[in-house]
Amino acid sequence: MTGWTGRRFDLSAWIALLLSLALPASAQVPADSADTEVDTEARFEALVEDDLAGDPTELLELLASLRDDPLDVNTATAEELAQVPALGPLLAAAVVRRRAEAGPFTSLPALRQVEGVTADVYLDARPFLTIGPTLDAAAGPAPRFPAAPSIGQVVSGLRYTGIQRVQRRLDLGAGYEGPDSLRAYPGSPERIYTRLQATYRRQVSVNVTLEKDPGEPFRFDGATNTYGYDYQSAHVAVMDAGRIDALVIGDYSAQFGQGLALWRASGFGKGPDAVGGPLRSGRGIRPYGSVDENNFFRGAALTLGVGKGLYVSAFASRRALDASLFAPDTADLGDPDLPPGAFDAVVTSLSADGLHRTDRELARKDALDETLVGGAAEYRISNGVIEGQVGVVATRSAFGTPLAPGTRPDELFDFAGDEATVVSAYADAKTRAGVAFAEVARGAGGGLGAVGGVGLDLGGGADLLVVGRRYAPDYVSLHGYPFGERNGVGRNESGIYAGVRLKPSRAWTVNAYLDQYRFPFLRFNVPRPSRGAEALVHVEHRPSRYARVYAQARTETREVSRDADNTVPGSVVGSLGEQTRQTLRLQGEWDASRRLRLRSRVEGSRFEDEDPAVGVSTGSLVYQDVRWQISEWLRTDVRLTLFDTDGYDARLYAFENDLTGVFAIPALSGRGVRGYLLFTARPSSGVTAQLKLATTWLRRVNTIGSGANAVAGQRVSDLGVQLRVRI
Repeated sequence: MTGWTGRRFDLSAWIALLLSLALPASAQVPADSADTEVDTEARFEALVEDDLAGDPTELLELLASLRDDPLDVNTATAEELAQVPALGPLLAAAVVRRRAEAGPFTSLPALRQVEGVTADVYLDARPFLTIGPTLDAAAGPAPRFPAAPSIGQVVSGLRYTGIQRVQRRLDLGAGYEGPDSLRAYPGSPERIYTRLQATYRRQVSVNVTLEKDPGEPFRFDGATNTYGYDYQSAHVAVMDAGRIDALVIGDYSAQFGQGLALWRASGFGKGPDAVGGPLRSGRGIRPYGSVDENNFFRGAALTLGVGKGLYVSAFASRRALDASLFAPDTADLGDPDLPPGAFDAVVTSLSADGLHRTDRELARKDALDETLVGGAAEYRISNGVIEGQVGVVATRSAFGTPLAPGTRPDELFDFAGDEATVVSAYADAKTRAGVAFAEVARGAGGGLGAVGGVGLDLGGGADLLVVGRRYAPDYVSLHGYPFGERNGVGRNESGIYAGVRLKPSRAWTVNAYLDQYRFPFLRFNVPRPSRGAEALVHVEHRPSRYARVYAQARTETREVSRDADNTVPGSVVGSLGEQTRQTLRLQGEWDASRRLRLRSRVEGSRFEDEDPAVGVSTGSLVYQDVRWQISEWLRTDVRLTLFDTDGYDARLYAFENDLTGVFAIPALSGRGVRGYLLFTARPSSGVTAQLKLATTWLRRVNTIGSGANAVAGQRVSDLGVQLRVRI
């Protein structure tokens, strides 16, 4: 790999430039930007680097909804407050304890009285919080259940939001070329997204979400459940109204415990928040309006408060999933007791990408019916000393077509059949000293999974989190999303995680973790049990409210398979060898004025394989990002990124500012330049218009992409526009 002028990047020069940009010479006025943005970006980048299972778009939408309808710090539960990135489960519990001891907060700055809520934490959390209308501390104890609004209050207080988004690649791939009858993709290259929503505070939501992916035809075809847009989602929901904790008709998600048995949403895992990221804080039943086409339920769900602290949930769902079907002989099912012709077809694989462009993809659409029923009972503890919960949850799924057992050795313990039952018990407790949590579950195949841990406040600004997990090879949770090395997979894995956060002074924060894990059974393309280890150190310095610099080092070593001719002597099973991936990042941000923010990053990567045929590959990335508030109603974000890697193994990721609600973290490999320009205009109250143009240039290539997505040339460009109206 060579640099832009025939030499490698001079990292020392870039670091010097970065520090000169990142550290202000004198106090400035902070820019009008989201204080939590840097923390959120680093978290999302960690998700992608850890091979995220699931679509993090719902996490983005959660943050957006918290901005639109902030949480009332005087009524929100610890689980709700834990969704605020700057707080997390521990500080959220501390806020609730302080509220129980001293009465309602009279202002948001009063949160500074809570132990652990520093000035930086308060500034980061402030955009997501508000103070409700009732502040009378002498009014007596708070009611057992939140007050239910009247129909008149709801109707008169409804706020309406409409979003229209169109995105497309300007340089089209081969799949869009040629006559309509011969094109691989029959539909237009636009991604079209429409959302209509009416909300009353955080208590009532009526929502319709529609989307068409690139290449999908915009048509009405009842045979393939396509009605204009390929994907449709809708719900009507009532939350926190009297005894009704949650009532949803339509599409919903469910989050209980640590996500081992039931967690139909994405979640953070390992990352720069070493003592908060691995923790799950289940919100129970919640309405769903995102665009992950497989990660939700469709039907009805209800959570009722039946006594002091006791909540009972019941839910049912019937929906169709994308799947590949196969018409087998009885012998193919591996069960000699089945009579010939017992099943017309079986499911050989499930599809999660949500794409329905080609005939093959359309054949998978909605091919598998799933009927699910379930329930949960949860006792919530909130007495000013302990914040926590104890609960059980169970689901039973029935499939219209049975799932067939896999034929590969690593598929030995995959779920097979047409009925699946999952049961779990969970508990967590948060006190001034820390947090303890655990969940144990029995999976659909009869295997067991367990996760548990303890987080401690060691004093002096030090916190420690230790998490252990063991997911048996035959533990299958069809709808879970637990913490692990393969975040969200939750099977065939055991490990121990230790994370620490140190705050030696107001301006310095150190996060670090070490995770050692083992896969006790073979995995896809890994012919033996294997193991690995990962470590991260994240050091952040905030010399003032207007500047921050952080350095992050990450390394992971894991065992992988070797070629068939590199086997253990006397064995027909391939041997294992180690691969190591390392990254080193330095980033700085400076609010030069109320209108100007500068952000710079230098990052390097190194990939090493014990196999001499693979060897060592390296990569580097440099970007400069500028946010300029041109006027009170117009803002622009500009970024230029230079990257140079020896190949995909040394790839690097960089979270990008994008249209609100869009998740963008491209993987950058090869040698090239990427730049983008994002305009955000707010011409009047409640109206936001955005436009993003992004272009990537690659050197020494003739095509970008492969197959039907291959683009001839060295450049690909993307355009996106969005209009959001909230009244």
